[in-house]
Amino acid sequence: MKTGIQYVEGLSIKRALESGFTNIELCMEDIDKLDDIKALGGRIAGININLNSMLASKIGDKADREVLSEDAVEIFGKAISYAADNICSYIVINTEGVNSKSVLEQLVSESLGLLKECRACKEPVSIYVENGYRCEYGRYYHNGFSDWRELMSLINNLEAFCPYINWKICISVGHTNLLGINIRDMVRVCGKHIGLVHINDNNGLSDQHQMPYTFTTGRGVLSTDWPRFIGELHTAKFDGYIIFDNKGTFARTPQKLHKVMLELMKACVDEWEENCFNAEEYIGQKDKKLILFGSGRMAQTYMDYWGERYTPAFVVDNNSQRWGQQFMGVEIKSPEAILDIPAEQRNVWICNLNYDIIGNQLERMGIEYRCYRDLYFI
Repeated sequence: MKTGIQYVEGLSIKRALESGFTNIELCMEDIDKLDDIKALGGRIAGININLNSMLASKIGDKADREVLSEDAVEIFGKAISYAADNICSYIVINTEGVNSKSVLEQLVSESLGLLKECRACKEPVSIYVENGYRCEYGRYYHNGFSDWRELMSLINNLEAFCPYINWKICISVGHTNLLGINIRDMVRVCGKHIGLVHINDNNGLSDQHQMPYTFTTGRGVLSTDWPRFIGELHTAKFDGYIIFDNKGTFARTPQKLHKVMLELMKACVDEWEENCFNAEEYIGQKDKKLILFGSGRMAQTYMDYWGERYTPAFVVDNNSQRWGQQFMGVEIKSPEAILDIPAEQRNVWICNLNYDIIGNQLERMGIEYRCYRDLYFI
């Protein structure tokens, strides 16, 4: 899983690198930070360009339509040159506030000569188009880049018109939440066409670009369903960049707290890697016997998702009345049965929400274990 963070004003590059975010996404207006990042040992993951900033002012008879500014092609060309020279891995086009897809198609058409030159590059140049919105008087509306159908159509058209570039979609998680778009459906449908994910959260009312898991809708229900979204990326075999795009977090917190915020973001990465993206590697260890602790709903969700590929040797449960019974074709045994398996051959997973209680029980027995997080695989 390739991860990184978007640089924002006030963020310490040194702290970001020390926290494990060695891949930095730079907005075009912050390109002067490029040398600083490289000098500190960082790497430029991508260049973010704002399509709205490349529009001419809407005046007179042109007020009802969008027109490229005179320097739009020049700005786009600079970003292309960074990608062509392998200074960055991708260009991402921010479409916030732009109404129509036609303005991007015009930009590509007028930059076709520059894009054709990318054929000589050792590595394909990747350009990702981000899902956007338009905002009027504090209300958020769909634009030509919001819906996955529109994005897929656009990407297909760009691939046909300019096949020299690796065109893909960038999903901004927060933008889908603002517009009430089912992000799981978006991932399912777009699948291999997704090249980049921007991780940011909001309350569904404004584009706050906060860190994940920030907002709830009451009683702990997440405003953004992070576990199921991450699980959907895993199912889609997503292998692009996951970039934390959290300017709201850093703009609204004192700099002294930035170190802790960065550590929390890195902890999100560790959580997603260990319990979702790398789960199959741990579950499917061929030289060990797989044992599930629990025979309830969570164990059932395990069997529904993994059961055919990785069938447990047996299941254990603290309820003695269940010992000897079958659970979805697998025998239920006493927890003591785990000790009959040599320690080096055990692969024990807690499949029960009482992780702490069962974990303490297993630790007292001297048994190592992992916790199965079923929300990633529902």
